[in-house]
Amino acid sequence: MRRPGFPWPFGSCPIAEPLAAHLRAQRGRDRTALLDDLSFVAVDTELTGFDPRRHAMVAIGAVRLRGLTLLPGETFFTLVRPSREVPRDASLIHGLTDAALADAPETADALAAFLDFLGPAIVVGHHVELDMAFLNAASRRYFGGELVAPCIDTLRLALSYEEKRQTGPGGQGDFERMDFDLASLCRRYGLPSFAAHDALGDAYGAAYLFLYLARKSARGRPLTLGGLWRSGRLWWR
Repeated sequence: MRRPGFPWPFGSCPIAEPLAAHLRAQRGRDRTALLDDLSFVAVDTELTGFDPRRHAMVAIGAVRLRGLTLLPGETFFTLVRPSREVPRDASLIHGLTDAALADAPETADALAAFLDFLGPAIVVGHHVELDMAFLNAASRRYFGGELVAPCIDTLRLALSYEEKRQTGPGGQGDFERMDFDLASLCRRYGLPSFAAHDALGDAYGAAYLFLYLARKSARGRPLTLGGLWRSGRLWWR
């Protein structure tokens, strides 16, 4: 994918148009906005390893939410063809091989398509820092900078929720023995189950988990983005 130059607003380093469009779409975030008035995109990536300096994405899946309503018809999925061979141990986890990825879009094209789908939305994910590390590594390499979308980590929301619930009055006190992986939390809360290690399936899982925990945080009251940040350790880029 050709990388067209675009004036970076904070210096002389050029950035590519997909990232420039992302920056424009993400302007003007209001932390006092109600969650019902915001859009979110739950995302998951499948990887060849856990080090963004040496490994790469092989799939990106995402699903859109409007407020605290999931929009099942608005999804995004793409395979990604990495520049190196997929290690066998990674293929055994997610089932994606070099042959399966031979005709997939290259990383720059896949990322540009994802940014277009993301638009002005807030990113949601389970252990989302890992996904963002790879998305940002690709964005720096191909587009000249990092994503600026705020991110909500459902893992941190779950940790905060369970810590308060388990250690408070009447708590069961099994916080230290809980499993906080996505599948275990969805089972614990009676949420829909999806195929594990599938980018779109895990994005759906993260979306349902976010809805559950956000509603628990709201406790029947209108909840703002800032309120969710206070209750669940949203991290703001």
